[in-house]
Amino acid sequence: MFLRSLAFASTLFAGAVLPSAQAAPENAADPTPGTPDDLAARSRDFDFLRGHWYVRNERLLDPLQGSIEWTSSTGTLVGAPLLEGMGNYDELRSDDSGPLGVSIRFYDRRTGQWSDYWVARRDGVLQPPVHGSFADGVGMFEGEDTLRGKPIRVRQRWTGVDTATPRWEQAFSGDGGRTWETNWVMDFSRAPVH
Repeated sequence: MFLRSLAFASTLFAGAVLPSAQAAPENAADPTPGTPDDLAARSRDFDFLRGHWYVRNERLLDPLQGSIEWTSSTGTLVGAPLLEGMGNYDELRSDDSGPLGVSIRFYDRRTGQWSDYWVARRDGVLQPPVHGSFADGVGMFEGEDTLRGKPIRVRQRWTGVDTATPRWEQAFSGDGGRTWETNWVMDFSRAPVH
């Protein structure tokens, strides 16, 4: 499965699926490009995600509908670099239902930004990317999407990336980013979660 997913990621990078001229949105985190050494270091921001992880998922069942009902699950994530760190991918699997999806990220040296794409097993559709970067150990990424046919903003945040237990959170905004509702939290560990 790992090799098949890697082949899929390579096909995406080869241009079979990814739009070639999609630029980061103007309001995404916009670091000032630095020296070549700074850019090379930033291109390795996701090195922490390499290898095998155990994951605890908490998901809001009905985002942006006033829901307070959450569901919990456990699973695994396997992360691997692409292009010597200029890109990476990971496959998320549920202990209960098998593969959930694949994230694929690429670093743009011109802007100092990452573009993060998601493909879910349920539909196989490449979702619109979120764009962003890391500062002071926190990764902030934003993008646009739709939910139930309405435009939304998506924000993803990485914390604890320099620890043995990083965290990823996703939030949606239905009002252009004035308010946010967290709808998915993943806590990572190298040891099994129960």
